Order: sequence, then structure tokens, then C-alpha cells
Amino acid sequence: MTKKAILFDLGNTLWHIPERPPVDEIRKETVRRIFGLLGRWGVKPEGELRFLGRDLRLGVGAADEAAFESDQLSPDIPAVVQDIVAKKGLEISLEQSAELWHTWNLEGSFFGRRLFEDAIDTLDELRSRGLRFGCVTNRPYSGPTFVEEVSSLGLDDYFDVMSISCDLGYMKPHRKIFEHALEAMGVTPEEAVMVGDSLKADVAGAQALGIAGIWNRHHEIDETNVDHVEPDFVIDELNELLQLPIFEKNGRTPAG
Repeated sequence: MTKKAILFDLGNTLWHIPERPPVDEIRKETVRRIFGLLGRWGVKPEGELRFLGRDLRLGVGAADEAAFESDQLSPDIPAVVQDIVAKKGLEISLEQSAELWHTWNLEGSFFGRRLFEDAIDTLDELRSRGLRFGCVTNRPYSGPTFVEEVSSLGLDDYFDVMSISCDLGYMKPHRKIFEHALEAMGVTPEEAVMVGDSLKADVAGAQALGIAGIWNRHHEIDETNVDHVEPDFVIDELNELLQLPIFEKNGRTPAG
């Protein structure tokens, strides 16, 4: 069947962080932001609150991983943050929890996040062949900062739908997040393809619905195939999508 839509993951698929800042630099900026927020709340960063950044990283990461490995129901991050802070003796509202999360969560620009060099050219060529795009991504929190980041990287005009786990309540590989994208784009599973770097979340999740799964296997990613997932196709660079026969249009030989 002719493919009409490509669903893309984001991290290590369309964008990446070539080189993370030094740990000390990350820690320093995190502390500066959190202590500044606490100061505006009239709270002194004393005792266990001095380690709030570390505990947010560990606590939110644990909640996210537990959900991914169990029912794939996206955790309520403001509630998780509120609980972490309460254990340190500070009661805050859910609104304050969301503010604290956004303060702690350093944006991609700080880390030097950027598109893969061939991302835009590949998307433009695929679009010229009649393909439409959707984004299906797992994120603990979205909001204006995420939207601005997508826009700043020039991706906002490409996606017909943004299916984000924290907004929908379901994480990949849960079928609901894929179904949301398919319904929004008006395509069947057989008409869609999923491209991502995770065998379990992207490839197996998509294949469970009858969506072809393309594993974007980068040399810097070492994922052990413990679930014995068999991708429909494997690529190492995004522009290799242009060579796949499923994206030919009217018998046209793919470019590149």
C-alpha cells in the first residue's frame, strides 16, 4: 500500500546534542535557577533543599522509567515534583510545581541541541514526494518552551500533528499515542511509517498497530535488542530514507 504519512520521533532522530556541557556547568546553572525561584517564593535554600535539583532529576527520571516499563501511562509531573518537594518539608501548589519543573528543566538551547545536518533537506525531499509528517514523542512535560524550541529549529511548519506523551497521558509504545497521530492525519496504519531511534518505543510500538517501523540506528547509540524487535527497515542517517522503496512516488527513482 502507498505510504502517505511518516511519524517521526525527535531526540536522536531529527535532533541531537552533539556535545553536552560539562557536568559542573549544568549543575551550576540548575542551582542558580532553582535558588532564584526559591528566593522569589521567600524560601531559603537550606538543608535538603540545597539538593533539590539532584532529587528532581532522580525522582522524575525514576517515575518516567517506571511508567515506560509498566503501563506506559505518562506520569503527572507536577504531582511528582510536588511530592519530591514535600518530602523535603516544603508544601507547594501544583502551579508552583509546574513552575519549579520549568525552572529546573534546562532548555535544549543550553545543551546545544541541534538538528541533524541532513534533517531539513530530507524532510523537504520527502514532502516533495507527497508525504505528510507527524511527530510522536515521549516527553515528561511540554508547554510553551517546547513549542518555542521546535519552532526555533524550523520544524513547526512540517508537522500536521504533534502527539506528545505528557499531553495525551500515554507514552510510546502505548497504542493510544500512535492512534492519536493517525486519527489527526486521517490515515490508516498501513499508510503510515514510524521513524525513531528506540526499538521498543518507536519500532515495536508502531508495528503493534500495523505501522511499518524504521529504526534510526546511529553509531553513537548502543541499544541492546533484548526484545528481539525486527525493524522493517534500518537506517544510520536520515537521508537514507530517500533510498527506501516504500517512499518512491509513481515509480520515481528516489533522489540521492
